Amino acid sequence: MARPVWPATVPHEPSSRSISEPFRKALESEMAAGNTRTRRTATAVIGVVDLTIRMTTEQFLTFKAFVRDTLSHGTAEFDMPVSDLTGCTVKRVKLRNGGQYQPARAGNRIFVSFSLDVWDL
Repeated sequence: MARPVWPATVPHEPSSRSISEPFRKALESEMAAGNTRTRRTATAVIGVVDLTIRMTTEQFLTFKAFVRDTLSHGTAEFDMPVSDLTGCTVKRVKLRNGGQYQPARAGNRIFVSFSLDVWDL
């Protein structure tokens, strides 16, 4: 089954972005001898990107419907153009924090902040 795609009418270029985790942290286990064993948590490289995207009211309504209906309240993976600070390519992503996002109105624009798990960041 094909993954849903970010709506074309909603901007994907953020007004602010940061890469809070370029990859998942390693798991560490204390050993009986006092040393620490470290290992990767996954075979895929999954990073975390925090975004704030400026939208019009119409774009925000499209975004809300996409998250609620297409992504089953933000639980499904989807494809979206994502910048890794060197370029913008379509990546497999998923909303973090149970699909939560934070909208805030500033004048006639709505700023929507959310975090994404991004595969192959």
